[in-house]
Amino acid sequence: MTPVNPEQAVTSKKTTPKPLVIYGGPLYDGKGNVYADGAVYVSESKIAAAGTEETVFTQIPKSVDIEVYDTQGSLITPGFINLRNHFYRAFGLGLPAYHPNDFSRKQQEHFWWKYDQCLDEDTIQLATLLDIMEAIKQGTTTLFDWHSTPLQISNTLSNIAAVVTRAGFRAVLSCEISGRLGDDIFSRTLAENQQAKKELSDNPFVRTIPGIQCTGRLSDKALSLIKASIADGETGLQIEIASDDDIKRLDSLQLLNAKTALAGPVIPGDQSLEILQNTGATFVITAIFSGDYSFLSSPEINVGIGTAGQPGGILRNLQNLLTILTQKGIDSAEIFTRLEKLIRGNNRFAELFFPDKPGIIEPGSAADIVVFDYVPVSSITEENYHQHLFFGLPSTSAKMVVIDGKFIYNEDSFLTIDREIIIEESQKAFRRLREKFEKL
Repeated sequence: MTPVNPEQAVTSKKTTPKPLVIYGGPLYDGKGNVYADGAVYVSESKIAAAGTEETVFTQIPKSVDIEVYDTQGSLITPGFINLRNHFYRAFGLGLPAYHPNDFSRKQQEHFWWKYDQCLDEDTIQLATLLDIMEAIKQGTTTLFDWHSTPLQISNTLSNIAAVVTRAGFRAVLSCEISGRLGDDIFSRTLAENQQAKKELSDNPFVRTIPGIQCTGRLSDKALSLIKASIADGETGLQIEIASDDDIKRLDSLQLLNAKTALAGPVIPGDQSLEILQNTGATFVITAIFSGDYSFLSSPEINVGIGTAGQPGGILRNLQNLLTILTQKGIDSAEIFTRLEKLIRGNNRFAELFFPDKPGIIEPGSAADIVVFDYVPVSSITEENYHQHLFFGLPSTSAKMVVIDGKFIYNEDSFLTIDREIIIEESQKAFRRLREKFEKL
């Protein structure tokens, strides 16, 4: 596969697609509103009107030449947002000891830290493409990706951004600033994040913030250098934590702010929850850890949800969390309230980086729209839409996806990337990667 030129990511410019109206099915707008006969009018890459068919069609100028998409009864939703993802892990499946739900230190050191040494420029781009294809099919249009390849550092984020941009996707990218392989790797990973922020500042589809691995043996001095690199107050962090104490340590070094997202196999304790409240940082849940997640009921704590490399997408993760909370004996109405808070928390955090309100459908918001291959038998209402979101949609997939007003995916075909070539090249790349992996 010929690598995508990173310059394409740096110089990418928006092009305005033809106006579009999507209609013919129920509409969930991401804010709790449901329209049985929904429609969305898109103009200049933004939502121009949304609501009932009658309301929307009366707002379309008669002189405008538009594209029309009839969902034939399928559900229309905003594009979903994933607040923690790992593109680079796409080639892990099939390797000895692969287990995406094992977040132990042993698995990290003996599998993932070994795996990330096997990736090169080509496999990084292919892994990104594979993951983007899965995300799109699951209805995700924006994600936050935390990347780690400490032996493949130079231009890595621009390399990934080129692929994201070519696909027409949205992403916030981070490269792990690592201390586990010495001072040189630390300095280079820190510099990579700083360079990417400058190079990609004009890219409308990509943002970058530094990434930290708290279990990556970062000293207080190293963390202080990272703090100095984001002293503008406008830069956030994506942080992987391994314990409640990590939150306290990060706070003591003043590394937490409203644009920081923390994720890891942790249920925050009372002191950590107070820190999250005071700093405005967002805690990202990965729905495989048992607990009642009672802090989700607190309006003062910012929360979101991510997949962290697990298969199935955001809706499947929300369904997993629903199962965990049900087993704890929590009332279904309270469970739905907590899950809804996670969806809206993802939208709120994403808006800090993409101000066009991703994750909702309303006039002026980003035209990121998904039509699921899901024709409900029972009517979707504002009283029961949670049931459809968390019980119905996770078992299906998207049949059409629009991002920034452009068709990205339609009827099992990707319109911006070539799935057959990606799969063929990825099969070759996996064989090369496995040879490297088994020699380490």
